[in-house]
Amino acid sequence: MLTKAFDVGSIKSNVAPTQRMSAVLTPGQQRVLELKDGESFVLQTIPIAEGKGVHPKWRTNNASHIAARLATWARRRHVRLAYRMVDKATVRIWRLGAT
Repeated sequence: MLTKAFDVGSIKSNVAPTQRMSAVLTPGQQRVLELKDGESFVLQTIPIAEGKGVHPKWRTNNASHIAARLATWARRRHVRLAYRMVDKATVRIWRLGAT
């Protein structure tokens, strides 16, 4: 037989809703918000030393993958980005304007 999975509290009046916690932005997201239309910056991945078989999840994210995710994030905030690969570890990102 199932037991009680939750409990319901009493009704309270005049209780303000909790505020949504502000999300912490990544350095790339913060830089995109700082850019003016037509400005650009270079995003470069940094190799890390791997020891004892530990491979971080983001190890497989090359610069183009990070730039694509950043462009998707910016699009949801009505900001258009373009990016061009310089090499496998480096990408230049431009802010084109609002959508």
